[in-house]
Amino acid sequence: MSNWHSETMANFKSKSTDALCYIIQDCKRAIAAMPENPKSGQYADEIHYAGMELVKRGQRYIPPTEAQHHV
Repeated sequence: MSNWHSETMANFKSKSTDALCYIIQDCKRAIAAMPENPKSGQYADEIHYAGMELVKRGQRYIPPTEAQHHV
């Protein structure tokens, strides 16, 4: 039996910083759009795990500006 949490944390170790920031932003948007979604808890966990990986790297999540969305 697999452990989603451990697998996700291990998977995030190989993601680029940009990918981790995208995951955080995507999950935040999904929660904001539909907070009652049963997967909102999982999205919150992904935000947390991606943020933990950034901290391990000495980095942090910086939300993209609106200008970056339209490039």
